[in-house]
Amino acid sequence: MKRFALAVLVVLTLAGCTQAEPSSVENFTGTEGQVAQQVEDLERAGKRGQPEDICSDILAKALVDELKAGGTDCTTEMQKAIEDADDFDLEVLDVNVTGTTATARVRRGEDGPTETMQFTRENGKWRATALSTSQ
Repeated sequence: MKRFALAVLVVLTLAGCTQAEPSSVENFTGTEGQVAQQVEDLERAGKRGQPEDICSDILAKALVDELKAGGTDCTTEMQKAIEDADDFDLEVLDVNVTGTTATARVRRGEDGPTETMQFTRENGKWRATALSTSQ
């Protein structure tokens, strides 16, 4: 069930997006900018069809391990999410950092839904622990 929930979160984040707009990362600096960059990296990896990059550079180890425990692997699930997506446009609206955790409020497409992505600091880098929780 957890594996399914994670796959659904990824698909919700990537699917149904509109044509990419200019980056919203430049609106953030410092630690907030690092978190916003991870959202942009997710957008870019999805757009380029790079599920390996999502698994190795964006997702937290716990999410990758959760997929393995569910009988699949991260790359396979991310490839499915990419294939289900139309286009990729994630605009970071706000970033909130508290210690080693962070949230990014992200809008899909120009007028799409706003969702929250959650991150943790892992080995000196920000990694996604949850890609999508609707607001």
